[in-house]
Amino acid sequence: MYLHNCWYVAAWDYEVTDGLVARTIINEPIVLYRMENGTIAALQDRCCHRSAPLSIGRKEGDSVRCMYHGLKFDSSGKCTEIPGQDIVPAQTCVRSFPVIEQDSWVWVWLGDPQEADPALIPPAVGHDHPDWIFRSGSIEYQANYQLVNDNLLDFSHLYFLHPESFGMGIDWAHVRPKVSRLERGVRVERWLPAQPTPNHIKGVVDSDTVDIFTAYDFLAPGVMVMNSYSFPRGTLEQFDGEKPQDIAPITHDVTCQAITPNNDDTSRYFFSWAPNRHALAGCSEKLADDMIAIARMAFEEDRIMIEAQARVLQHTPNPTQVPIAFDNALSLMRWVLDKLKKEELARVQLVANSL
Repeated sequence: MYLHNCWYVAAWDYEVTDGLVARTIINEPIVLYRMENGTIAALQDRCCHRSAPLSIGRKEGDSVRCMYHGLKFDSSGKCTEIPGQDIVPAQTCVRSFPVIEQDSWVWVWLGDPQEADPALIPPAVGHDHPDWIFRSGSIEYQANYQLVNDNLLDFSHLYFLHPESFGMGIDWAHVRPKVSRLERGVRVERWLPAQPTPNHIKGVVDSDTVDIFTAYDFLAPGVMVMNSYSFPRGTLEQFDGEKPQDIAPITHDVTCQAITPNNDDTSRYFFSWAPNRHALAGCSEKLADDMIAIARMAFEEDRIMIEAQARVLQHTPNPTQVPIAFDNALSLMRWVLDKLKKEELARVQLVANSL
């Protein structure tokens, strides 16, 4: 069961240009395209005639023509033309979906269109923000989206899985974060004192060790925005483990990530990473390029592990899994998602019973 009444990331905005873009979100095939006024339309990627994919059709102005038998659909999903037939029956249509472009992502609402509230879009940082130098990409996982969520909610694996890419110290596997519940997600904060300087800022930071503070919100259905800071050694003691205030960091970077379930067995992982232009004298386009190269290396390491995990689970679909202390954030996020799903199902049943 998936959460429907929420906004899923379907694409980066730069992926939807002049052509047709096919996506599958929670088992629903969707075609995206940009209209002449620059806005994006999202239609069910299945012609109502013989179920041919519209994504292999042809864009004509603000419409899409199915290239099997030529039916033409406007951005609302209404069929406006059937070759060789003057009358177009009202039921000749495909479903359209609410779409919003925000923070460089294309967000699509899969649930009840009447409940498509823009305020429910998780806040992120767009590529056009003047304080950051962004690089971005996406990866396909042959794994259920919950496994990718779990990976991002437990960073105790950084030392073991990413020694050559991120180059984090062993304290990541020992220092437990502070985890707080949010209305539609969780907040994870962690101080790590006297850490080896991470690989992505080696060469631009003078010290071999720094104090690190990281904080991220992970919000339904699977969106993470994390800020990471490095400070001179001894900074942790000034703030007694709380979020630093009114002190300039040595470095500051932000990453925006989203996991979108394609179906039960595959998911799409969107990611971006950016250094702050003002926090570091050596901040540059090259630094941003170097950082995303490290990220791609690390995320490939994640993909290999998570897909291996998924293959094991295919053979043992209900294994006994022993929880450990670092499972707090992922367990809480699963609880939040289950709660939202139950609330959504209850509303659907209430409406059905009133009919």
